Amino acid sequence: MKTREKIIAAAIELFNEQGTKAATTNHIAAAAGISPGNLYYHFRNKEDIIRAIFEQMDAYGLEQYQLIVNEVRPGTVESMERTFRMIQEYNWRYRFFKRELTALIMGDPLLRELFQRTHRNLLLLVRQSNEFAVSMGVLKPMSENEMALFSEEFWLLALFWLNYLEVGGEEVNDETLQRGIDLLRNTIKPRLTDEALIELAKRARGPASPG
Repeated sequence: MKTREKIIAAAIELFNEQGTKAATTNHIAAAAGISPGNLYYHFRNKEDIIRAIFEQMDAYGLEQYQLIVNEVRPGTVESMERTFRMIQEYNWRYRFFKRELTALIMGDPLLRELFQRTHRNLLLLVRQSNEFAVSMGVLKPMSENEMALFSEEFWLLALFWLNYLEVGGEEVNDETLQRGIDLLRNTIKPRLTDEALIELAKRARGPASPG
């Protein structure tokens, strides 16, 4: 592993455990097994490290989504559920960012710009998947406004389910992740076609597909 990658990996672990305020660049350098000077050769400050982590998050999330669509057609109920679970596992991998999201992006204009661009792109990706589901006969046809609201509803649920669990004092585990999928099923159920409802009923009787 290259030094830059070691720094990022050490920072993610420390930030997840302690938060970004408690973990200093000296702590990160020590965890990475390098000198502070070596760290500053790669990153100007802690904010620079956080931006690099976000760039890694961006690439990793798209990579994981691509793995799903390579195996399952976008727009299917299975694709929606696997994507939801993948997002939760992704959020847990970078949980410090989700916990401190508002403070991080409001305190760093560059990071805010990066995040908001990614946010818009991913919301568009959700919408395109939903539109494809309509064309496949999985979702019922919707008006422009209904499609926009439904896409935001799905994205909001997927984006903040872990936050909801943690602020409510619940553990993030298979059971609570499954409850999130059950909530997702309940959300999309009124918009499914009769054929898709049959598929959903079959999936509800068995365990959710792993992400």
